[in-house]
Amino acid sequence: MGRKNPNSDATRQAAASEKALLAAIVRRDRGAFSELYRIYQPRLHGYLRRMVASVALVEEVVDDVMFVVWTDAKKFRGRSAVSSWVFGIAYRKALTALRKEGRYQAPLVSQAGEYAAADGAPADLEVLHAGLAQLSADHRQVVELTYFCGYSYQEIAEIAQCPVNTVKTRMFHARRRLKLLLPQLAGDVGERNYDRA
Repeated sequence: MGRKNPNSDATRQAAASEKALLAAIVRRDRGAFSELYRIYQPRLHGYLRRMVASVALVEEVVDDVMFVVWTDAKKFRGRSAVSSWVFGIAYRKALTALRKEGRYQAPLVSQAGEYAAADGAPADLEVLHAGLAQLSADHRQVVELTYFCGYSYQEIAEIAQCPVNTVKTRMFHARRRLKLLLPQLAGDVGERNYDRA
């Protein structure tokens, strides 16, 4: 997914529409909640699927997130985008779920299609997926939200509830770790492909 243009008319209209839906949810409008759920369910599922191994757990976390949106919509202050607020809830719910399981898990099913560049080779995607799976949840989050969801560092800081400089530091360490991991993983994939031939 490419980066969002926060200054485009479509982006501004979508943001205003989401804020209006959230205001209606505060008034307990079930139709508005259904519409916001329709907008966010696939986005949250894709984001959480890259963090959480179990599809059932992903669905549980999505439901937990949307329950919080329904019950706590009045807590949204409008200082950030609705998407930053919702994804922040998702991130915290996912970390809680992962802690309950006792460890961070990489997804069991390859998400190669979600990482695919137009001309990306399957082996390259496998390497990228394997590299991302070896990052900590915090480091992986900044990579995912920056490159696959199109969020800015400021938006990620709002989602993670941390300073922008912390986001920048996490990205620095994530890139450094990937720079070391990816060549090694590429060799491993190459060897496995060679062994299959």
